[in-house]
This record gives sequence, C-alpha cells and structure tokens, in this order.
Amino acid sequence: MNTLILQNIGAVLALMVGLNGLFRPLHMGKIVGLAPETKVGLIEIRVLFGCFLTTLPLILLFKQNAELFTLFGYSALAAAVIKSTFTVIDKCPIKIIWVGIAVDIILAALLLSPLYLR
Repeated sequence: MNTLILQNIGAVLALMVGLNGLFRPLHMGKIVGLAPETKVGLIEIRVLFGCFLTTLPLILLFKQNAELFTLFGYSALAAAVIKSTFTVIDKCPIKIIWVGIAVDIILAALLLSPLYLR
C-alpha cells in the first residue's frame, strides 16, 4: 500500500477542517465548543484554524516531506491524547467531544501510516 496517498488524504482532511474554521469560524467554534466573546476572539479562532489546520497541511501537500508528515501526525496523536485525558480530568461529557477526538485519531493514523504499514 502506498502510504504517501494516505498521508495526503490526511493533509487534505486537515485542510478541509482548517478552511472551514478559517472562513466559518462561528460554525467551527460551535462544533468544537469555542465561542468568541469579542471580535478579537473571532480572529483568534480564525488564526488557530488558519495557521495550524490550513497552512501546515498546505505545506505538507507542497513539500511532500516525510518528516513533516510525521511531525504533524504526532501532533494529531498528541491532540487526541490531551483531549481524552482532559475529558476525564475536566469531566467533559464524551458525547460532546468524541468527534474531535475521532478526527484527531483519524488524522494521526493517516499521517503516521508509514510507521505501521509497510
């Protein structure tokens, strides 16, 4: 199996999420439980999605660099672990956050596929 295809699918998935947050920050904020109190908060939501889930996947797609895919994959895995851990610590209902955890796990699995598929 060509794992580069899986990694590119992961990058495109992250890009789609990022573009949604960049151009529809209130919609994405509602999905992930972020509600800006001011216009600055709205811009910060755009920056979060625009920087980390738009710019980074675009770099992955253009550079096609194995180390960058791995770095982004480990970041997605860390996000899943952190969300899962603090879901318990902060007593967040799993029914509210499970989609975010699932997306992070899917991204990690796609981006890190060369580490477990040969």
